[in-house]
Amino acid sequence: MTDRPDAPPDVAARLREAMASHVAGRVDEAQAGYRGVLALEPDHAEALGMLALILLDGPDPAAAEAVIQRLLTARPDDEAGLLCLGRLRARQGEDAAAAEAFQRVAMRRPGLAPAQKELGAALLRLGRLARAEAAVRAAIAAGANDAATQEQLAAILERDRRGQEALAIRNDLARRAGVQRKGPLRAPADTLAVLGAVGAGHVPTRYLIDPEVFTTLFVGLLSPDQPDAPLGPIDIAPLSQAGAVFNTLGDIHRDWGQLAAAEAICARLGKPVINPPASIVRTGRDAAPALFAGIPGLVVPATWPISASELARRPIQGPVLVRPPGDHGGENLTRLADAAERDAYLADDPDEALLLTDFHDFRSGDGAWRKYRLIFVDRQVFPFHLAVGEHWLLHYWRAEMARSDWKKAEEARFLEDWRGVFGPRAAAAVEAVARRLDLDYGGVDCALLPNGEVLLFEANATILLHLDEPAADFPAKHRRVPPIREAFTRLVRARAGEGLVRGWRPTLDSGGPRA
Repeated sequence: MTDRPDAPPDVAARLREAMASHVAGRVDEAQAGYRGVLALEPDHAEALGMLALILLDGPDPAAAEAVIQRLLTARPDDEAGLLCLGRLRARQGEDAAAAEAFQRVAMRRPGLAPAQKELGAALLRLGRLARAEAAVRAAIAAGANDAATQEQLAAILERDRRGQEALAIRNDLARRAGVQRKGPLRAPADTLAVLGAVGAGHVPTRYLIDPEVFTTLFVGLLSPDQPDAPLGPIDIAPLSQAGAVFNTLGDIHRDWGQLAAAEAICARLGKPVINPPASIVRTGRDAAPALFAGIPGLVVPATWPISASELARRPIQGPVLVRPPGDHGGENLTRLADAAERDAYLADDPDEALLLTDFHDFRSGDGAWRKYRLIFVDRQVFPFHLAVGEHWLLHYWRAEMARSDWKKAEEARFLEDWRGVFGPRAAAAVEAVARRLDLDYGGVDCALLPNGEVLLFEANATILLHLDEPAADFPAKHRRVPPIREAFTRLVRARAGEGLVRGWRPTLDSGGPRA
């Protein structure tokens, strides 16, 4: 954005000062400057667009909407206004409206990479894979050939069941990235080596690892089909600077040998390990009935692997859930009530490997469906969120919690006193799940049945933790979620400290641990 040739000198000077503050990261000064411009010229497009960008990242989406609408009223095809509108709608979960806004920009300027990238992201969430791929490839052709855009393309290809193409992109990214450092040089106790793997299911770490405390050294293992797996040209010697290793490979259903490779690398580094790879092996969905057997007050639905051809021959005598192994987020989760629904499901050519789970009706007495998420840090239980919805396929983003005061109030009661909400028997069942799961980091999704028992959906290391909701709308979350990260910080520091006290040292030359 630039000054308009006909802008009055005072307006032009104020705009330059505001933009200089914005570039320097002095957001409050920039916001005041843009508002000063608008006080002199209420429809100043550049000031409205830049102010909208600031407000989008603030706690008041209504204020951002008002500024965006002012801009688009004055200039209906303004690119900045449409980009801001698309981003706002995407954050509100209105992906069709977001895609429409981004598409308008992309049609006017096909070479504008940010519009194409965000269009691709919205279309992916809508399941419009061919159009999403075209948009992201247009962004790459326009110069956005960075790792994030390549990963976006890989995600689309994976969703489109073109797994080998996705793996090729991700393996190339891992080779090029090597060991990725985030953060300044810090002492070993505040430096964390993080192991990931191409094609694996991971512990989500975006919020969990506090960047104000830890510097991370991340390495992604190649997929086992690569001739140079697991490390290729990557030199892991820099990982010896860390005080501990965090294994983020968290889903046994998406393991093709990388957990064993991670185990060997952990041994080679000779550091304390958070979530040791061996601890993940027993946490599959189909292993849950045996792992949690005998816990009073806990219901664990039967789950077993099945092939698509076996499912075609299996009688459907009651509602069952079917999904590909390693699938999360409900994108490919289907409820089958009878043979007709099974045949319709199979007609869409699902993956050959599937998981089948007995379906339990978990509606509450008021007819709503509720799903609780609790996080485990070092086997201690922390409440994270409650989703209340009108459909059995229930996820937080589908429940539109922000739009309902009574839902937010009920979630706040859960966060402030989860044991009181669950009652002694159900709370004890969740605490027993945390102990049996026996992970340094993990969690559980569950429901409370009308008889007070806990219905387990899943318990593993890949449970998502974040704090994206505005504090003004979710004050209880902003009180209760930070202690989860603080507990994880204490855990890592304690483990790293134990390693330093015991004199553990990297053993990259010998291939095994050495005291």
